[in-house]
Formats: sequence, structure tokens, C-alpha cells
Amino acid sequence: MIEKWEEYRVVNEALDNLVNEVDAIPKVKKALRHIIKAGGKRTRPIIVLLSGRLCGGEWSEVMNVALAVELIHTASLAHDDVIDRGVVRRNVETLHVKYDTSLAILVGDWLISKSVELVSVYNEEVIRDFARVGMMMAEGEIMDIDSIKNGGFGEEDYFKCIAAKTASLFAYSAKNACRIVSDDKKAAEYLFNYGNNLGIAYQLVDDLLEYLEIFEDKKSEFESRTLPMIYEERYGFEEAVARTLQLIREYANISRKSLDYFDDCESKDKLLAMVDFMTADLLKNYVSKNREVLRLLESYQHT
Repeated sequence: MIEKWEEYRVVNEALDNLVNEVDAIPKVKKALRHIIKAGGKRTRPIIVLLSGRLCGGEWSEVMNVALAVELIHTASLAHDDVIDRGVVRRNVETLHVKYDTSLAILVGDWLISKSVELVSVYNEEVIRDFARVGMMMAEGEIMDIDSIKNGGFGEEDYFKCIAAKTASLFAYSAKNACRIVSDDKKAAEYLFNYGNNLGIAYQLVDDLLEYLEIFEDKKSEFESRTLPMIYEERYGFEEAVARTLQLIREYANISRKSLDYFDDCESKDKLLAMVDFMTADLLKNYVSKNREVLRLLESYQHT
């Protein structure tokens, strides 16, 4: 769906230009081409462009932060794949498998540094928030790794983990796009809520699909402790799936509701469609052939 949007084309074109024009040694440029050409949904930078336009701005005003959030996200994937010993992502060899571990780590570092350079054109508040989000993402990943090492990692710990690891960047993307083009503090707060709740809903979907072993384009040796696993221990398989689906629905609805503040327009419609794309549509696209699971996932669409 979003692959047909103009925002998707613009983001990919900007990323290609960045890689082609960047002043870096050949080995870094080659690795950058590999990890960026591997693709992705580009949801975070698209949310930046849509949020900026929703608040009265132009894409050009927020393009640097759009690229920055995609680069820091890409860096986190490069580092996560090393930590998780991932071998395939999006049906493409991970960077540390294609080249080597040291290069994957250092290119991840390069991407983080480049993302900081990109946001440096904005005001101090936007830059400071970006730094904080980077720290939150790292802390969330540490909590994720520790989830299988230490006993007692429960529901509350899980939500703290995904709020930091995943939701923080979505919230930053929406909120700070608004801040850059508008002084409307309420709009910025509503967009923060939109991104935060969407990020939580998305991570719940991602963890549920991994729990159901539906992913075919991602392979790794590390398995973190997720909410469906926690729920299965308490309630059994079917109830674990049902409860996770209910939470996905609730967080997705809160995300949509956050946009009620804004007048109807194309950007708002696309931000609303993004919620479906990252929740209900993902569930449908990766639905299991298992009849029991299929029935549970279908129930998500009818309640």
C-alpha cells in the first residue's frame, strides 16, 4: 500500500542520493548500499513527512529528520543482527554475514553519527530529543537481551522495553516533525501520542507474528521474551494470542484517536491508513496456514 505513496518514493530517492553523494571510504559506501538497498517499509520517515505536512509544513523542512530517523533505525538493525546472530533480514543477508561483524558494528556507528549530523540543522530541543531517543533505544535493547537472562521479566517489564526500544522513535518522528514547522504544542503532543501508541501496537504485532513463527524473511538465533510467551505461561496458547490481539486493537485505536485534533486532509488520511498498514494489514499479510491460528487472527478483523 504505502509503496505507492509519493512519500515512499521521495524517501527512497533521498536515501539513494545520500549514499551516492556521501564522502566516505569505498568499503563504507558498499556496506551502506547493501543495508539500505535491502529495503524496508520506511514507515518512520514517511510518518515524519506526513506529520510535517499535517502541521502546515513542507517535506523539504523535515527531510533531514526523516532521513535521520531512518538511519538510526537502520543502525539499530545492524547492531541487533550482530547481537541476535541474525543471518537474514528482509530475505537479504545481514550485514555482518555479508561482510564481517566488525564492519557491521562500525557501519552502525557511522549511521548513528550521520543521523546526528542531519538533525544538527534544527533547534536545540529537536537535537536533544533525538539524543534521548537514541539512548532509550539502546536501553530498550539491553532490557530485551536481559529478558531471557534474568527471571521475573513480566508484563510490566515488557512494556517498558518496547516503549524504549520501538515506540520512542515513532513518537519522536511524529512529534518533532510538528515542532519543526509549527508552534502548536497541542498538535505536537497529539502526534507524540499517535506515534507512541502506534509503535507499541506495531511491536506487539511483530512479537505475535514471531511467536506464531510466521516470519519467513527474518532468521536469527536469539529469541527474546515477549508478551505472547508471558501470556502463554499464564493462560495457554489460545488465550495468549487472543489477549495480545486485543491489546493491538486497543493501542491502534488510541493511535487513531490522537488524530481527531486535526482537520481532515490527505496527510491525516495517510497517517490513519498507516495504523492499519502496521497492524491489521501485517496480520493479514503474514497469516499462518495453521487453522487454529487463522481463526484467531480472523477474529481480530471482526471485533
